[in-house]
Amino acid sequence: MTFRDEYQLDIEDDDGTVMTLECNERYYVPSEITWLLKSLNFSKIDIYGCELGKFSRENTLDTEDFEMLVIATF
Repeated sequence: MTFRDEYQLDIEDDDGTVMTLECNERYYVPSEITWLLKSLNFSKIDIYGCELGKFSRENTLDTEDFEMLVIATF
């Protein structure tokens, strides 16, 4: 499994012009993010869960979260 999503997105601007975007997204799981940050010498890594767009250190990350807040320090 690559956690990669390739798709075509058609969006219409305010003038009615349709634009087509070729999208290629890569999703990461917390263990990958932690490994990547540790390989860059970050020492303290905290990962929190959040509702869409509502980032807070109050929420524990769980499997239902679509986004996560990552805070790392050197």
